[in-house]
Formats: sequence, C-alpha cells, structure tokens
Amino acid sequence: MSDPDFVVVHTAAGHTQAKILAGFLESEGITARVPGSELTDEFGMAQKLTGAADVIVLGRDLERARDIVAAWIERASSGGPDGPGDGGSGAATD
Repeated sequence: MSDPDFVVVHTAAGHTQAKILAGFLESEGITARVPGSELTDEFGMAQKLTGAADVIVLGRDLERARDIVAAWIERASSGGPDGPGDGGSGAATD
C-alpha cells in the first residue's frame, strides 16, 4: 500500500494469519489492514493463498502495535490459544 500514513508492523507467514492479527489489533483500537485483502479476482485470490502477508498500521500507532504483536507472538509460542499458528515465525519489520 502506498499510503504514507501506514507502515508495516508485522509480516505474517500467510494471508489468514495476517487477517487474524489485523483483527486482533483492531480489537485493541488500532487501525490495521492487510494490503490486497480487498482483491477478489482470480489473481487476488491466488495471492492470498501463497506467501507472506504484511499487516500495516497507522504510523502514530506503530509502537503500541509492536507491543501488541510481540505479546501475541509470545502467547502463541507458549502454547496459548491466540496468535500465529506457526509459533510466531513471521518477522516483525519496520
């Protein structure tokens, strides 16, 4: 996404994981998106099935979002019911 107000807070292992994290961030009051989620044609659907997916947040929320993502990953890696199914192997990015 080229909107300068948004920055990548996390790169998830896949689109589904990214959407779950974005929803979790939204539940915490942070505007979050997964670029490309709105695509519904064949190309867009194929993109959702392969590879990593970014989760973006407003720049003003970046630090708080990073803390929430870190807690989400930690909870998942300790066997908690919420968080990435891969134990948090997605890399957090700036």
